[in-house]
Amino acid sequence: MRIRSCSPDDRYEQMLAHSATAAICAGPDNRIVAWNSAAEALFGYTASEARGRSLSIIIPERFRSSHEAGLVRAVRSGGARLAGHAVEVLALHAQGHEFPVDLSLSMWFEEGQPMFGALVRDVTDRARATRRLEHLAHCDTLTSLPNRNALHARLGPAIASGPVALLMLNLDGFKHVNDTLGHSAGDLLLTRVAERLKDAVGAGDFLARIGGDEFAIVVEGCENACALDILTARIFTELGRPIELAAQAIFVDVSIGIAIAPLDASSHEELLCHADLALHEAKAEGRGGRAFFTRAMQTRSETRLRLGLDLRGALARGEFELWFQPQVRVDDGRLVGVEALLRWRHPRHGLLQPNLFVDILEQSPVAKEVGDWIVQEACRMAASWQAIGRPPLRVGVNLFAVQLDSDRLFDVVKHALDRHHLAPSLLELEITENTVLRHTKRSPRALRRLKALGVQLAFDDFGTGFASLSLLQRYPLTRLKIDRSFITKIDRRPGDAAIVGAVTTMAQGLGLHVIAEGVETISQEDMLRQLRCDEAQGYLYGRPMPEPELIDRFAPSHAMAG
Repeated sequence: MRIRSCSPDDRYEQMLAHSATAAICAGPDNRIVAWNSAAEALFGYTASEARGRSLSIIIPERFRSSHEAGLVRAVRSGGARLAGHAVEVLALHAQGHEFPVDLSLSMWFEEGQPMFGALVRDVTDRARATRRLEHLAHCDTLTSLPNRNALHARLGPAIASGPVALLMLNLDGFKHVNDTLGHSAGDLLLTRVAERLKDAVGAGDFLARIGGDEFAIVVEGCENACALDILTARIFTELGRPIELAAQAIFVDVSIGIAIAPLDASSHEELLCHADLALHEAKAEGRGGRAFFTRAMQTRSETRLRLGLDLRGALARGEFELWFQPQVRVDDGRLVGVEALLRWRHPRHGLLQPNLFVDILEQSPVAKEVGDWIVQEACRMAASWQAIGRPPLRVGVNLFAVQLDSDRLFDVVKHALDRHHLAPSLLELEITENTVLRHTKRSPRALRRLKALGVQLAFDDFGTGFASLSLLQRYPLTRLKIDRSFITKIDRRPGDAAIVGAVTTMAQGLGLHVIAEGVETISQEDMLRQLRCDEAQGYLYGRPMPEPELIDRFAPSHAMAG
C-alpha cells in the first residue's frame, strides 16, 4: 500500500474504510492515525480505541523493543528495511491471544515526516495447514510414531550433543502374517508392536517406525553396552508375549542391531548404516537375536558389495562352474542321481563356495540369467554322460526365487531339454519353502506344467519351516529332501528318528519319494535303512566334485542306476 499526499485523518479513513484487508497507518511517533473496519475485526479494537495509541498494542510484548528500535532506525535513516516486502509475524489480539499474520509494510513522507502503513492478513489457517503438513512429513500415520524423516532430524543434534545409541529393529515372520491373515491384520499387528515398544523404551528414548516392519530407537547419552542389553531384554520380553490378532495368538520375534556414536560413527548417516549392518548380522544368526556393530561387519559388507559388482560379469567371463554331489539308493548303494551345485571361480579370490555369494546373487539383476545357465548346463552335462555310454542319471538343479516366473520358467526348462535331447524325467528342479513363500501364486501353475511334461520336482530342506505341510498340498512335488539337521543325530536322538520316520511314512502315503541330506556315517545310513528312507546324499557318498571327478569315480565298473 502506498499513500502519497494524505494529511488530514479523515482522508486516511476514507481510503481505508472499504478495504477487506486490515489497513493501519502510523506516524513517526509510533501512534496509530488510521484503522479501518477490517482491522477492527482482526484485532478486536474499534477505530476509536486504536487511533492515537501506540502501534505496540498489536505487537506481542517480547517483540516490542525490537519493533520500536526498528522504527527509530527507519525515521533516522529515512528508509524501512522491510518496506515493500511481505513477512509472516505474530500479532496480538485485544483479548490477549497471539495469532500469525502476513504483513506488508510501506513507508512514505508527508510534509517531510515519515509515515508508515501496513496491510495485515490473518494466516492462522495457512499456519495450521503448514503445521499439519510438517506433522505428516515427520509422523507415521499408522502407528502415530515419528517416521524416518523425524529419525534423521533427531540423530544429527543427538550425536552433536554427546554419546548416542541407535537400535534398529525388524520383525521376524511379519510377511507370513500379511500373506496368511491379510494386510489389515498386518497393520493391526504393527500398531500392537508399536504399543509394546513404547512400554519397553525409557521415558527419554526416541522411538520411530521407519518403514514396513522396521523400527528404530534412539537412546541419547548412552554408550554403555550393559544398559543397552537391559533395554533389548525388555523389548524381547514385551514382544515375547502373544498378541491377540484375528482370534489367534500371534507370537512375534524381533531382531535388533545396535550401533553407538561416537564409538562406531561420527555422523547420523554412518550411524544408520552401521546399525543396519548390525541388524543384518542379528538376522543372519537366527530369529530373535541382537548384535552390536563391529568393524568386521563393515568389511564383510564392503566385500559383499564388491562381489555383487563382480557377479554382474561373471557369467560372460565364464567364471561359473557346476559341481555335483552323488545321491544313492539307501537299500543297495546304487547311484541314482546327482545334485548340481554352483561354484564361482573368482579371478582374485579363487573357487568360492555358494555360502559366500549365492544370497548376493539371488538379489542381483543377473540372477535370472545365471539360473537359466544352470538349467542349460545341467541338461547338457546329463545328456553328455549318456552320449559317452553312461547309464541315465537324474540331475537336480536348485531354483532361485526369481526363476519362479510362470511361463518363462516352463519355456526355459523345455528349451534346455529339447536342445540337449534329455528325457524330462532326468531333470529334477529343487525348491525351498523360503523360495516359494517369497514368490507369487503363479509358481504352482508353472511347476504343474513342468511336472506334466515329466520333470521331477523336489522340496529341499523339508522340515525347517512352519508352512511345509500346507505347501505339500499346493505344489506338485515328486520328492522330499529331509534337512540335514534331522539326520546329524538320527542314530543318537530318538526324536529325530521319529520325525524322519513320520516324514517317510507321510511322503509314501502321498506318493512321494524321500531323500535324506547330510548323511556322513554308516550308523546314520543304517538308521535310514530301518526307517525305509528311499535315498541319501552326503559326505558318506562323496563331497561335491567337478564333472571329471564324478565320471572317474562312478565309472561303469561301479554300480549305476539303470
